Amino acid sequence: MSAALTLVQITDCHLQNNPRHLYRNYDVESALSRLLTDILSSITDLDALLWTGDLVHHGGSDGYRRLQQRIAQLALPSYWIPGNHDDAELMQQIGGSLNQRSFCSDYWVVILLDSSAMPDGKGSGSLAESELRFLRQELEQYPDKHCLVVLHHNPLPVNSRWQDRIMLANALPFWDVVTSYPQVKAVLCGHVHQEWGLEHQGVQVLTTPASSVQFKKCSDDMLLEDKPELQGPAYRVLQLHPNGSITTSVKRIAVDGCND
Repeated sequence: MSAALTLVQITDCHLQNNPRHLYRNYDVESALSRLLTDILSSITDLDALLWTGDLVHHGGSDGYRRLQQRIAQLALPSYWIPGNHDDAELMQQIGGSLNQRSFCSDYWVVILLDSSAMPDGKGSGSLAESELRFLRQELEQYPDKHCLVVLHHNPLPVNSRWQDRIMLANALPFWDVVTSYPQVKAVLCGHVHQEWGLEHQGVQVLTTPASSVQFKKCSDDMLLEDKPELQGPAYRVLQLHPNGSITTSVKRIAVDGCND
């Protein structure tokens, strides 16, 4: 890996078990294909792909196998974690090396967490006690590396009443661990289908729009994004630098001639 670790986050694909089925009247298979084409054609020296949950809507085995085969064809290190719409057990059974929970470069460790425990049936999820122990153990193991923590559910509110009700349910215990280790520089998540750059006690919190449909920001109820320039599939590029700084941007794929 190069001195700067270059990662791409893909999140909230909501693939259907049957690839011909739509999600909210949107062709998510085609959207993901366009997104991957853009990534491969525009980013050089890519070190890894992070697939951060809600990958297969209501998690079906055919959808995971199809996604696993697609990822294998990319010939890039890739890692996936479940979201509230996923079947975490199926992902473990099918994913193989995709289930790896952490990886290192010379200067960074990336830790991936499963926040799908204790679902409330509405979209929220939690980190099981075993996940919090794992996080602490990894941070203890790598005190001299900068750290990026990755999970599906956002651990901070996003000023949207319906979404703030389904954020990470046990955010306080999560932050108790994270803020005890100064090497944690950022937390990366999906779930909200929106771009946010937040901060909590010196730790960046980055959320990323979906590869599928986007939700309108700061809404009391669920609304799909109505601005054409914000509707297309999107991904996040991160460069993790040796000094602990992060350069990041969100790339949106054009829809009807519009882009960012």
